[in-house]
Amino acid sequence: MFHVDPSPAQERLLRSYCGAARFSYNWVIGEVIDNMTARAGEREAGVDAESMTPSMSWKPYPLRKQLNAVKSDVAPWSGEVAKHCFDTGVTQAAAALENWRTSKSGVRAGKRVGFPSFKSRQTAKLSVSFVELNHQLSWLNDSRHGVRLMLPQALIQSKDPHTRRCAKQLVWLHTVESTRRLYRLVEDGKATIQKVTISYTGGRWQASFQVRYQRAERPAKRPRARTGEAVGVDVGLTHLATLSQPVPDISDEHGHVANPRPLASQLDKLQVLDGRLARCQKHSNKRAKLKQRRARLHGRIASTRKAAHHSLANELAARFDLVGIEDLNVAGMTHNRPLARALADVGLGQLATIITTECSDRDTELVTVGRFYPSSKTCSGCGAVKAKLPLNTRTFDCDTCGMSLDRDINAARNIEREAVRLHENQQQQQDQAVNVAGLRPETRNADPRPSKSNRATAREAVAA
Repeated sequence: MFHVDPSPAQERLLRSYCGAARFSYNWVIGEVIDNMTARAGEREAGVDAESMTPSMSWKPYPLRKQLNAVKSDVAPWSGEVAKHCFDTGVTQAAAALENWRTSKSGVRAGKRVGFPSFKSRQTAKLSVSFVELNHQLSWLNDSRHGVRLMLPQALIQSKDPHTRRCAKQLVWLHTVESTRRLYRLVEDGKATIQKVTISYTGGRWQASFQVRYQRAERPAKRPRARTGEAVGVDVGLTHLATLSQPVPDISDEHGHVANPRPLASQLDKLQVLDGRLARCQKHSNKRAKLKQRRARLHGRIASTRKAAHHSLANELAARFDLVGIEDLNVAGMTHNRPLARALADVGLGQLATIITTECSDRDTELVTVGRFYPSSKTCSGCGAVKAKLPLNTRTFDCDTCGMSLDRDINAARNIEREAVRLHENQQQQQDQAVNVAGLRPETRNADPRPSKSNRATAREAVAA
C-alpha cells in the first residue's frame, strides 16, 4: 500500500471514476431487485415455471455483459471514464450478492449478512480497481515514485495536441513512499501485479497492489535473535498488553506495554470539528473542507493505533518461539457501554489479527487460549482458582499460598502456561496419529468417491 498525492485534476478524475463504480454497483443491485420482485409476483399469480421471467445470473461476467449492452443508454457519459470503473462496481455487487446468498443458506460462517443496499454518494467509500496483466512494469514509474492511472480511451486516442498533453500530466500519480522494492520484484520476474486499487481512506488517497509471488514462500523478513522461550500476552485497557516476561524496548520492567490511546488524545479536536460541521451549511465548500480535515484526523488516529500493534506483534513474533493469546469476544465486550469507547480505542480485534499474521510470516507458533479459561482468577503460583474477582480489583491476592501480584501479570503468566500445555498436547496428538496410521494406503488416487477410487495393492503399500 502506497500513499499517493494526486493533483487537483487527478483527484477530480479519481472521484469521477469512483462515482462510475458506485453507479454500476447500484445498477446491478436495482436490476437484481427488479428481477426478484417480478419472479415473486409471477409465482404468487400462479404462472408456470416455463413462462416465468428468467432469473438473472449473479456472476460477474454475465452481469458485466448485461451492463455493456445498455451502457450507452443508462450511462451516456461512460466514455469520460475508464471501463475498469464499471467492472469494479459489477464485481463488488456480485461479491455482495454471493455473501448474502451463502449467509442465508448457512454456508457462510459468522454474523448474518443482509441483502446488499444501494450505495449513497455521501457515505460510500471511494474506491476503484484496475486490472491489467500484460504490461507489468508499466504500472510503476522509473523514478520509483509514481503509479500509473488508467485514463479513458477517448482521452488517450484524442487527436487534439492539448488533450494529449493533459493526458501525459494525468497518467502518473505521485507516491509519497518509494516503490523500489515492488519494482525490483516485478522487474526480476519474482512477482506479478494482479490488481491495483486506488481508494480514499483516512482523508488520503492510497494505492494498494494485489501481488502474486512466483515462488512458494513469501519474501522472508529480517531475522532476529530468538530467545527460544514462550510468552503469554494479556491485552487490556490500562495497558495495551501485559507480557509474562519483560521485553526490552517494548515493555517496562514489569512487562507492561504502554497504551497509546490515539482516540482519547485527539478527542477534543474531534469534538471541535464535529461542532463546526454541525453549524455549516450543507453542500458548502467550507463543510467539504471540514469533512476532509476530520477524515484526515481519523486516519491519523487509525495509523497510530495500527503502528503500535505492528510494533508489538513484530517484536513478539521475532523474539519468541511460542506466543499465547486469548480468544476474546470483542464484539460482546463492546456492548459494555461505559467501556465501549476505550475498547474501540485499543483495537483488540485488530491486534489479535496482526499478531496472527506476524507469527505466520516468521514461522512462530501461535496458540490461542479459550475464552472461558480463567486466566485472571487463577493463581500463577499454586494454581488455585478464585470464585470471583471484580474488575476494579487490580491486584491478585491468593488465599492459598499468599502470593500477591498484579492482576494482568498474573493473567499473562497463566496464559503462557496454558499455551505451552496446549501446544504440547497438540504435538502428542500429532505423534500418536502418525504412529497409529496404517501402513497400507486406502486408495491409489486418493479419491474419496467409492465408485472412483482404486484399492492399492500390497506391493504399492510396501513401496509407499
